[in-house]
Amino acid sequence: MLGPFIKPSTILRVSTSLCIFSSLALSLPPRNLSDNISRTPLRRSNPSSHNEVLHAENSNATNTTTQFSGNWSGAVLVSPPAGEIFTSAVGTFTVPSLPSGGNGAAAAWVGIDGDTFATAILQAGVFFSISDDTVEYGAWYEWWPDFATDIDVDDFPISAGDVITVNIEATSSSEGTVNLINESSGVGFTINLTSPTKLSFLGGQNAEWIVEDYTQNGGLVPLVNWGTVTFLNASALTSANKKLGVEDATVFEIEQFNDIFTSVVVNSDSSLSISYT
Repeated sequence: MLGPFIKPSTILRVSTSLCIFSSLALSLPPRNLSDNISRTPLRRSNPSSHNEVLHAENSNATNTTTQFSGNWSGAVLVSPPAGEIFTSAVGTFTVPSLPSGGNGAAAAWVGIDGDTFATAILQAGVFFSISDDTVEYGAWYEWWPDFATDIDVDDFPISAGDVITVNIEATSSSEGTVNLINESSGVGFTINLTSPTKLSFLGGQNAEWIVEDYTQNGGLVPLVNWGTVTFLNASALTSANKKLGVEDATVFEIEQFNDIFTSVVVNSDSSLSISYT
């Protein structure tokens, strides 16, 4: 479902990718609700690459810059202070209500690495999808490049309107902890993870708050209109115990085939809103 962002210009240069993207107008592939990792065998994400950087628009309350991506929208702290690494990232958001009709999906998540440090991401969040008027929500976690693992809905039920807090902690380059809390129900979920390979150790170079167009069955899913997802209490902690907000983060907007599908506004040092346009 998730992973480093994709540069639109790279997608456009590769003719085989055009075939993948042309299939996005088709219906969202069905998911087997009894399989708690039903999406993951069919999904891969691509390494991070950068496109042009623009000055922030006046709608942002802070001093941000904007970059376009094929699949990421949100805010990214692209580097920690000199001599430090990011050791945790946290954010709270409300699960969006999806419009009836159509087919599409997206996922909101918090993570460490995956942008300028593109060989690993420790991340967790919530996916939301609609297929033939059937709406589905679920929580998941992932240490990329491993596939995402869905959390059983009996262990961590989610509905539209629930307030979810995601806390990602890198206890070392090869170990981390994912903690999710449904603030609306009081249910929590925690799991300790290890790097899937020695080549996917964390670097602690990025922290991010993202709504993503994830991949399934080998290609990006059609984007669903999620309205607006707002991250609150967004912050990252460094190895020097320094707390950083998003006021100096780089804003990412989803752009595919010269169309921009999102509008990201950094409201304050601890809040950003990601809207589908």
